[in-house]
Amino acid sequence: MLPYSPEILFAIYAQFNQVVWPAQLGFTLLALVLMLLVVKRPESATAARMVNGFLALAWAWTGVGFHLVHFAPFNFAAPYYGALFLIQAALFAIAALKASPRYRLARGLPGGAGVGLLGYGLFGYPLVDAALGQTWQSLRYFPMAPGATLLVTLGGLLLATGRVTYLLFAVPVLWALIAGVLAWWLGLVQDAVLPAAGLISLAVLAYRSRS
Repeated sequence: MLPYSPEILFAIYAQFNQVVWPAQLGFTLLALVLMLLVVKRPESATAARMVNGFLALAWAWTGVGFHLVHFAPFNFAAPYYGALFLIQAALFAIAALKASPRYRLARGLPGGAGVGLLGYGLFGYPLVDAALGQTWQSLRYFPMAPGATLLVTLGGLLLATGRVTYLLFAVPVLWALIAGVLAWWLGLVQDAVLPAAGLISLAVLAYRSRS
């Protein structure tokens, strides 16, 4: 059994959202601007640094703001989750310095899956919570919620090129599996999308490698 309930979890999200509002809007707007930059300047070094730096910030924000500050008082495992998110933030920071991987909107399955996960992480994930009765204060926005951060990251990495991309998938896929277990324990049916997204991303990676 987990030391918290779904009601407590969404109350934590509501508290976090209220403390940092309107950072949610700023992150979403910047994500859309960077997506447009990738479309306009595919495989650009400047775009790569900006996207990787943005994802580093997102993982650090979730790791510190949610896991270490707001979630830790309710879950003994939260500091370990926060450390995992900070490791991924460090990997993206290194990627930003090296301008690798780079990003482009490719046609076909990888591009379609990437854009789909990005859109769902930014808009679909919180809207599903709203449809299930959550108030706007407790919705799980990117990057306030680990699940939204995961979905946006997986979508972005499916648009990435270069061998280093595979290294950057390791922590997100691991978190997708952890999130799936947590969702099962809590009975959050809507979070079944998280492990599914991790497995879909691995399948798309395998497809892209063969292609």
